Order: sequence, then C-alpha cells, then structure tokens
Amino acid sequence: MKTTSITILFFILILNGCKKDPPIVKGFYDSLHFNREGGGQIEFTITPTGNTDKFNVVITRFGALDSTILITMDLNNNNRSDFAVLDGAMNNKIQINGVFKQSNLLAGTWAYIYLVYNKKETEVTNTELRNSILRFEELIRERIH
Repeated sequence: MKTTSITILFFILILNGCKKDPPIVKGFYDSLHFNREGGGQIEFTITPTGNTDKFNVVITRFGALDSTILITMDLNNNNRSDFAVLDGAMNNKIQINGVFKQSNLLAGTWAYIYLVYNKKETEVTNTELRNSILRFEELIRERIH
C-alpha cells in the first residue's frame, strides 16, 4: 500500500511538472474581410492576434491603388464596444445572417463584409451587425490619414 501511494504521488508530480502552455483560443472564424467598392474604395482584412486586446489589419487596397499597409488596432475606451461586437461575430456569438441586400444601382458605393473560415467567405447580412462593423472602416481610415 505504501509503495502504491508513493508511486501514485510520483506520477502526479511528474504530470504536474509537464504542463504545457494553454493553446491560444481560436475564434469560430479566422478573419473579417471588408471590401468597399465605388466611392471611397478600401479593402482590408482584420485578424485576431490571440490577444483579445489587439487585432491585426492588412489593408490591400486604398482608393484606386493596390497597397499593403499593416497596422495593429489596440483596445481602448473609444473602441471597446466595437471590439466586443467584432469578437462576438468572430466567435459566432452574434448572428451574421439577416435581411440586408446590396443596392443594385449602377452608381454609388457598396460595402461587402465577410467572415472567413478556412478561406471560405460568408457574407454578413445582419443589418445591425453590419452597421457596427462599418465603424472599423472609420477607425482604419483615421489611422491611415
């Protein structure tokens, strides 16, 4: 009995000493892809960093020019609710499907918003969520001007 107890204690100590760092929590979606066509063209991708207080942004088109601009967006008091909405959408806590339909006018501006998982894009058609995500376009434009 004494030998069994010592052996069990020994294995518990070994297992506790071999703990690994917890994996970075990955959201349901990999990224958000935003594409504004027409007036005010901009295209960017927002990707989580593994830190809930930061998102990486890659701008691939601004105006009529293809570009690559990398920025990091940090959580602060001015964007706290925006981060919460994006986090909720990325983690499938907010419904992304809704009734929004793009305009089919021949002139104007159109904003396409997609959540991406495994390179497959799903368009965000929940009007309230779209309106909240549009705030990121403003924040990004402020950063690059």
